[in-house]
Amino acid sequence: MHSNIFIPGLEEFIVTNASEKGGMYQLHVELKRKPHRCPACGNYTDRIHDYRVQKIQHTQAFGRPTVLFYRKRR
Repeated sequence: MHSNIFIPGLEEFIVTNASEKGGMYQLHVELKRKPHRCPACGNYTDRIHDYRVQKIQHTQAFGRPTVLFYRKRR
């Protein structure tokens, strides 16, 4: 499920999940998939090798402590 909310500073991200756990607001975000150059052959592709989830401490959003879970590409 993707959300269409816009959060200042995170306009280019897609919010895939938003929840509250233990008084912390948790946002799960990722970037749109776009073509990029393959480091081996130099051709353009939109395939992704792997994804990792990176936890990013954010100061505050919506008046409560916030954690971002960024699904980044490798």
